[in-house]
Amino acid sequence: MTASNKIFRSGLITVIGLITCYNFIKHVDRWFVFDSVILLIIATIAIIIFLWTIYKDRKDYSESKKLIDFIPTFIGSGFLFGLLITIFFLYQRDSSPSKFYCVTKIIDFNGAAIDFREDGTYKLSSWCMGTDYYRGTYTMKDSIITLDKSEIEKVIESNRLVVRPEMEIYGKDGIRGKDTVYHKSVYQIDKNGNVIDTAIDFILIDNK
Repeated sequence: MTASNKIFRSGLITVIGLITCYNFIKHVDRWFVFDSVILLIIATIAIIIFLWTIYKDRKDYSESKKLIDFIPTFIGSGFLFGLLITIFFLYQRDSSPSKFYCVTKIIDFNGAAIDFREDGTYKLSSWCMGTDYYRGTYTMKDSIITLDKSEIEKVIESNRLVVRPEMEIYGKDGIRGKDTVYHKSVYQIDKNGNVIDTAIDFILIDNK
């Protein structure tokens, strides 16, 4: 194999590796419509080029018997293992069991949910033709939840939330007047403890 061919394959596998790693890592915290198709195309191209690189390196090694001929393969393997390890550790952020979570009361094409974990972390999901994920830490004292951030996109406007028990009375087919339904709501409050009327509120689901 000529040096120029080796450099070309090394450069090609490096570029493909960087593109693949960037796209797969990016979508750990952001997911949009048709992303699965895009990632499938990128993965297919990366696999084809990687297999082609292995084939060419083995062919050249069979003639020269020099391990240096496997440099492009080593580069590709490094990107592959690095990507797998990185994604593994990124997903470990969600390994803690869920303590409770809440979802927006009005859900259509837009909505949000917050998963509060046992280890004091939370994961906020906001969707509209796709989903964005935001993570942080929280503390809870009595019915007050305090987040580490005061603003998250257009979902969170205050770092203080309050859990309040509520009830609604319904009759048959949802007509008010008979059955009593109990649930808990989560409201965003200001520093004085007043509910922020313009902020999004949630229904809380307790996993215990």
